[in-house]
Amino acid sequence: MKRVLVTGGAGSIGSYVCEYLIQRGHEVMALDNGPSLKVEHLFDSGRFKFVQDSILVKDVVERLVDQADICIHLAAIADPKRYVTEPLNVLNVNLKGSLGLLDHCSRRGVKFVFASTSEVLGKNPKVPWNEEADRVLGPPNINRWCYSTGKALIEHYCHAYGQQEKLPFVIMRFFNVYGPRCDDLGQGRVIPIFLEKFLKGEPVVVHGDGQQTRCFTFIEDATQAVVELALNEAALGQCFNIGSDRETSILELAQTMKRVGGFANELVFKPHLEVFGKSYEDIPRRIPDVSRIKRVIGWEATTGLEDGLKRTIDFYRQP
Repeated sequence: MKRVLVTGGAGSIGSYVCEYLIQRGHEVMALDNGPSLKVEHLFDSGRFKFVQDSILVKDVVERLVDQADICIHLAAIADPKRYVTEPLNVLNVNLKGSLGLLDHCSRRGVKFVFASTSEVLGKNPKVPWNEEADRVLGPPNINRWCYSTGKALIEHYCHAYGQQEKLPFVIMRFFNVYGPRCDDLGQGRVIPIFLEKFLKGEPVVVHGDGQQTRCFTFIEDATQAVVELALNEAALGQCFNIGSDRETSILELAQTMKRVGGFANELVFKPHLEVFGKSYEDIPRRIPDVSRIKRVIGWEATTGLEDGLKRTIDFYRQP
């Protein structure tokens, strides 16, 4: 049995990771500054502890790390609209908070499993992206890139602590994770934003011409990857893409959700500038090369997009 600290443990991915770790027989501490609603079903397990606080609070972080064998660091501000409107908050949480956690894990010899993002590669046009692909970003005065830059710097720190301080670490780059209870409707990523409109019978807004593409990863597949990477010694010191390699345009996504859910909503188009302002830049294609994670731990996404969307829509349709 391992003692695992999960930051962001009551969030979109974190709540599933906590649940899966409990099912696997481990002891879990979840740190999150949000409400406990998504993890309250774990309270009676006897192996789960929830701490409602921020990763910016040093004493809290150090106390929890002192009790852990592994830290799975998922806590972050990851909402594209907040990149644009709250760049300072995004940098403080994603960079300063992560550095404090990383430093204490290094001093205590606690394995650090870091949730990075496909965003670190920016707008590199050479897809699919493997883990060593070049980063291609816009200028620092475009707020859109503060999230990518903060995450990439923590990746640098992981490698530096690993090299100089012998910190055991694993880096994970997520590609558009979605599923039941992942997000509040209308918030965060594209699927819950679309789904809120579909369920309300309102026009669904597609940004740009909708031809930009993403690869969507069902939450249960992503959760299995996180836990296996955290527990598998073969993953140490490496970075891994976590995602499906099925490329889907945003327009195709909206059309698929409409068909799978039996909706009749109108699809309308708005320019990115009108939605996000001048401090946002979209990425035309984002596709992972997932050969490394398959080779090292034998993982691959198995849930098809239509099946995952149906399960997600059915969940949010519940009263």
